[in-house]
Amino acid sequence: MVMLSVLLLSVIWCISECNDIINSSSKETSLPAKNTVMAVFSPMTKSPGPCRYLSGTRRQNHQCRRDVGLPEAIKEARRLAVTHCEEQFRYDRWNCSIETRGKRNIFKKVYRETAFVHALTAAAITHSVARACGEGKMSKCQCASEKRPEATRLAWKWGGCSDNVKHGKRVTRNFLELQPGADGDPVAEMLRHDSEVGIEAVTSTMNDRCKCHGVSGSCSLKTCWRKLGDFNATAAILRTKYHHAIRKIPINNKTSRRAAPKELRDRDTTYDQLYYFETSPTFCSVTRGRRCVHPDNCATLCCGRGYTTKVIKTIEKCRCRFTNGRCCQIVCDYCDKYEDRYYSLFFVMIVLPVWINRTAHWTHNPEVAGSNPRRAP
Repeated sequence: MVMLSVLLLSVIWCISECNDIINSSSKETSLPAKNTVMAVFSPMTKSPGPCRYLSGTRRQNHQCRRDVGLPEAIKEARRLAVTHCEEQFRYDRWNCSIETRGKRNIFKKVYRETAFVHALTAAAITHSVARACGEGKMSKCQCASEKRPEATRLAWKWGGCSDNVKHGKRVTRNFLELQPGADGDPVAEMLRHDSEVGIEAVTSTMNDRCKCHGVSGSCSLKTCWRKLGDFNATAAILRTKYHHAIRKIPINNKTSRRAAPKELRDRDTTYDQLYYFETSPTFCSVTRGRRCVHPDNCATLCCGRGYTTKVIKTIEKCRCRFTNGRCCQIVCDYCDKYEDRYYSLFFVMIVLPVWINRTAHWTHNPEVAGSNPRRAP
């Protein structure tokens, strides 16, 4: 009976491990970080593996199985990366789409955009895991034990629950397998470097948060802790680095056999600069039908196809005031608002010039509004 139980447990363990091998066998020849970033910026599908929202490698599945809160942290990191990437580039030609033209995508080569999404993904995982530790959602970590600054010894009480950035950085490096390789592969080294830039960008947003104590809010004593800033601050930092990224010219066409640049292999490198290999494509194929912020922006976004103007009418509250001039009930009128919105054309069209000078305005004329303004309850 004991032997049967042992045999049954062995079979269950084998099935679990074999599934990991089957799911990751097609990925062992590629970069784990690259596969993870591709999955983050692809449509979300629930995976049968331990990571649930990501079809991970064998090592990643082992991490998700061992740390109960990690799959949810990865899901949150995915949301942060995609949402803030689209927010930062919503009026640029490249709006975080992974396609460049046809079946090609930004992961075929190391473009400026490839460097950015690797940095942003690493930053999102670090941020999400650090926050999850502070909120008690991870089984392998807890609040960070930050060293009390000298300036706080007299006036402040150092306490609270700090975000565990140290654990977040460690989990991110293990999950993306960012350890320096011994083969000197330039693509792997460059993507590892760009990912480290994202991790350091998260660290730079750490700041002190304090809560006052005392009679009637006198703040005679303050409790302070370390907290990460909002992730949009990290995304803005990385966008600035995206625009200042430096291209490394390949020595020959066989990039995968070329030795990695010395500055990427140096252990003392400061991770404040993004690097890439190839000049970015135009991304004109993904700008059709996109909205521009103004005509000057359309000149860049539309790739010479031109743009169309749509006048959008909305109804909003206006002329709000106190009832009979007394506090504290407020009444408002409803006014019509017209706004010009600009959209990129799908194809090049020859259009006769028609000049319309209508800007966003409030309509107070009954002939334009259609009737007298209605009073809001």
